[in-house]
Amino acid sequence: MKTKFLAILLVFIFQHSTFHSFSQQYKPETPETLAAQFVGQPDDAYKPGVFWHWLGTMYNRDGIAKDLETMKAVGLNSAFIFNAPLWLDPEKTLYPQNTYRSEAYWDALEFAFAEAQRLKMEIGLHNCPGWSTTGGPWINPDTDGMKAATFSTIKVPGGKKIHIELPLPKGDFYKDVAVFAAEGDKIIDVTSCFSSGILNWDAPQGEWTIYRFGYFSTMQNTHPTPEEVQKTSFEADKMSVEATVKHWNNMLKPLTERFKQYIGHSFNYIWIDSYEAWGQSWTPDFREKFIAMKGYDPVPQIIRAYQRGDNVLDEGTKGLKIDGRAFQPESQVFLADYKDVANRLFQNCWRLGAEMVRAAGFKLIWEPYGSIIDAPFDMKEAESIPDIPATEFWLHSHAPSGGGDFAPSAARYNKRIVAAEAFTGMESTSWFNETPAMLKRPADMAFSYGVNMFVLHSWALDPLPDKYQPGWAFAHYGTHFGRNQTWHKPSKALFDYFSRCQMLLQQGTFVGRTENVLHRSTPDAEIFFIRNAGHAAVDKEFEFPTVKDRIPELWDAYFGKISQADFRKAENSIFVKIHLEKDESVFVVFPSKPTVGAEKIKTPQTGKSIEIKGHWNVKFVPKTGEKPFNTTFKTLVDWSKNAAPRIKYFSGTAVYETVFHSQFSMFNSQLFLDLGEVRDLAEVEINGQKVATLWVTPFKVDVTKYLKKGNNTIKISVTNTWQNAMIGDEQYPRDFEWAVRDWNGLPAMTALPDWVLHDQPRPEPRRKTFIPWFYYDKTSPLEPSGLMGPVSISEY
Repeated sequence: MKTKFLAILLVFIFQHSTFHSFSQQYKPETPETLAAQFVGQPDDAYKPGVFWHWLGTMYNRDGIAKDLETMKAVGLNSAFIFNAPLWLDPEKTLYPQNTYRSEAYWDALEFAFAEAQRLKMEIGLHNCPGWSTTGGPWINPDTDGMKAATFSTIKVPGGKKIHIELPLPKGDFYKDVAVFAAEGDKIIDVTSCFSSGILNWDAPQGEWTIYRFGYFSTMQNTHPTPEEVQKTSFEADKMSVEATVKHWNNMLKPLTERFKQYIGHSFNYIWIDSYEAWGQSWTPDFREKFIAMKGYDPVPQIIRAYQRGDNVLDEGTKGLKIDGRAFQPESQVFLADYKDVANRLFQNCWRLGAEMVRAAGFKLIWEPYGSIIDAPFDMKEAESIPDIPATEFWLHSHAPSGGGDFAPSAARYNKRIVAAEAFTGMESTSWFNETPAMLKRPADMAFSYGVNMFVLHSWALDPLPDKYQPGWAFAHYGTHFGRNQTWHKPSKALFDYFSRCQMLLQQGTFVGRTENVLHRSTPDAEIFFIRNAGHAAVDKEFEFPTVKDRIPELWDAYFGKISQADFRKAENSIFVKIHLEKDESVFVVFPSKPTVGAEKIKTPQTGKSIEIKGHWNVKFVPKTGEKPFNTTFKTLVDWSKNAAPRIKYFSGTAVYETVFHSQFSMFNSQLFLDLGEVRDLAEVEINGQKVATLWVTPFKVDVTKYLKKGNNTIKISVTNTWQNAMIGDEQYPRDFEWAVRDWNGLPAMTALPDWVLHDQPRPEPRRKTFIPWFYYDKTSPLEPSGLMGPVSISEY
C-alpha cells in the first residue's frame, strides 16, 4: 500500500520550506565517507555518551579507570559527571575524604580528565551538585538565592491617624519593597509612612486593607546533592545578573585554574539539566526592571489583582500562576506583562551564563524546559542559547520532553545537533531487567523526532572490586548501564546502532518530520529515517517526491549494511518498497551518485528450511564470577524452567555449540540463520568467524558467506539480565541491614555492610549478587532466559 502522508509532507516542505534557508556553519561529509563509516565504524564524534553519576563519596581511581576503559571498548565516547547523593549512611563509606570539592575530589576529576585524554574521550561536568539546576554552596540564600514576592495584609478603619505594627510577611530573609493601602480598586502608596515595621498614616475615610509587600528567599536547594552539601547548596537567583555572575565564576574559576591543560581536549562540556528549581517571582531590582520595560509599576497592579480576587502569585511554586484564564481581563493583561518581564530577565541571565561558559573554553549543553513544573521562561527562545540544546526521553516515552517540535525549533537557531538525556527510567520499571531490545522502540522514537545525540541515563561510577556484582548502581530514575551489566560487552552492537543513526541524523539540515518519518538534507544526499512503530511487520510503498533524478538506497543501521532499493519512478515521484519488522527502522538515502559496493537487490524466493536439532554443548559463565560449568541440552529450553538452581537462577552468558551438516546444494542462494526465541542477546559465530550480535527480534541473520558444504561449527553466546540471579539470592537470608527507603517502597541497604567496608568474607556465601538497592523477593517471577529456538537455516 502507498504511504500518502509522507508524500503530502514532502510536497509541502519542498514548496514552502523555511528550514533550508538557515545556514549551519557545517561542512557535511560526502556520501562516500558516510558509507565507509556506516559499514565499518563511525568516527568517535558520532558515538553516544553517558550520564556518569558519582554517588556521594563513592569514587576512586580504579573505578574511574575501569569505567572509562569499558565505555571506550563498547563504543561510547563521552561521559558527563553528575555529583549525586550516596543515598546510604554517609558515615559508613570507603572514602570519607571524597567530599564535594575537597582536594580528593579535585584529584579524582583530574585523573578522570587525564584518563579520558589517554583514551581520546571527552568529559563534561554538570554545573552544580545534583542535577538541578544552577547554584552551589557558594550561593548565599539571602543575597544570591531565588526570590519570591509576598505580602501580609491587615484591615484598618479610616478617618483617623493610624499607628500600627504591620504583620511581617512569611518567608526567610524577608525584605520590604513597598506598603500600599487599598479599598476596591483605589490604591494609595503609603511607603513613606512606614518605618521599622510601623505604619504612621492619616487614613482617609473608609475601610482600608494595608499590604506590606516585599520578597523573601525561597531557600531552594540544588538537588539531589551529595549529603555533605545538601543543606548548604542553594539555587542561584535566576533573574539577577549579580547572582548569575557569582554562580558561574565560582563554578568555572576552579576548573580553569586547575584543569587548563585538559580544556578543549578531554574536558569540553558544561551541562545544565532540566529546570527543577520551582518558581521565582521576584529579584531585588525587579520593580525597576519592570518599570523600565513596561512603563508602569507592577506592585500596585499585583495588589489590584488581589483586590479583584485574582491571585497572580502561586504560593505553592513560589512563582507566577501559569494559567490566568479565569482571571478578570485587567489581571490577565498584567499577568502577561509580568511573565514577559520575568522571561526576559531569565533569558538574559541564561545567555550571560552561556557566554561565561564559552569564555572559559567550554561548550554548553542545556535542557531548557521544566520537569517538575513548567519552566518560568520561554523554552523555544531558550533553545537558542546553548551550543547544544538537549531534551530527554524516558524508557517508556512516546515523545521527547519539550514537545514534538523541539528539533524543528532548534533548527531555526542553526542547531545541527540536538542531544537527549536518553532512557531515563523509574524505580518501578528499571530493575536490572532492562535489555537492548527494550531500548530500540524509544530510541527510534527519539530519532524520528530529530534527536541525534544520545547521552545515556545512567552509568554509575563503580569504585568496588569486581567481586561485587552488579556493584554500585544508580537506583533512581535511570536505565542501568555500566561495566557490570550482564550484557555490557555485547552492548557494543547496540551502541554501534546508535552511532550509525546519529551519524546520518547529524548531517546537513533538518527538513521536517511526520509521525514516524524524519528528513534531513545535505548538498549530496537526501536522508530519510523511517521506523515501524506498530506491533507487527509491515510492507509499505513510500512515495518520495522531487528526488526523481536520484537512485534510492536502504541503509540498515542494525547490521551496518547498504543495499539497493526496490523502487519505481512515476511522474515527479519515486516509490520505494520497504519491509519492516516490528520495531525495525531503516534509512532511505538518495545520494548524488550510487554508493560503490551497495548490495544488489535480491528477489526473495522461498526455499527449503532445515531445523538444527540434536545436542547442544553449553558452557555457562556466571556474571557473578563463579567457576564456569558445562552441560549438554538435548533440546533447547528456558533456563528458568530448569530444575538445577545454578541454571534456573543463572545470570550471565552461556555459550551454545553444535555442529551442523549442510544439506544445501545451491550456495549461490541466500541463507539465513534464524535463532527463534532468544532471551536476551545472541552473539553468533560460524566456523570461527564472528557473524553478528543480535539483540532484537527477529534473531535472524544472513550467513551465506560463513557456511560451507559439509560440517559447520555454530557457536551462539546468549546473555540474559541480572533479574534471575537477584531472585535466586532472595531464597537465602539477607546479610546486610536494610529498610524501605524510597517513596514507592523500594528496599535498600541502610549502609554499606561492615564485611564490605573491611573486605571480609560474606556472611551468607550462597548469595552471589551485591547491590545497595534491590528489587525482588523470593516470590518474584523469573524471566525466561536462554536460547529457546527453534534454530533453523532457511534458503531464499
